[in-house]
Amino acid sequence: MPGHPENRERLRSTWELLGRSGALDAMLDVPCTPASDERLLRVHSRKHLDTVALAAQRSAHLDADTYVGPDSEQAARLAAGGLCNVVDAVLTGKARNGFALIRPPGHHATPDRGMGFCLYNNVAVAARAAQTEHGVQRVMIVDFDVHHGNGTQDAFYDDGSVLFFSTHQYPFYPGTGHWRETGH
Repeated sequence: MPGHPENRERLRSTWELLGRSGALDAMLDVPCTPASDERLLRVHSRKHLDTVALAAQRSAHLDADTYVGPDSEQAARLAAGGLCNVVDAVLTGKARNGFALIRPPGHHATPDRGMGFCLYNNVAVAARAAQTEHGVQRVMIVDFDVHHGNGTQDAFYDDGSVLFFSTHQYPFYPGTGHWRETGH
């Protein structure tokens, strides 16, 4: 949507800056492929996947902030799949470290609901891929954003194999992330 804060210009301007700085020359280009249902269902419910797909067909809002257009669902799958591909590259030794320039964002997407511009939780999907496909036993996710990554927290709140660490300004949107919320 024109004028919406979550738009492709955010990626384009970052890509151009990386190009001008020469940083792209030192990076391995890892292709984005769509995340499969199998990967998404490790984090999200079937109902959520169906809701996003239906919203994309109808060009609808999931909430007041989260508009889903005809290409949104595919873009979200590419973002989650692209991040999984970067994780694969690092864990198989093809890359020493990774940087994924992807959109839409994902940290507000809970297992059952998209919100805050987020359809699928990219980092949660990639963390689960690391665990199930590569045998990684423990994962730490550091979320550095002005907003709390409530969806990532929800996905792993009762899972001791994933430590979610969020730096954010409380009580900004979505109003979660009080220091007393420590998981189990």
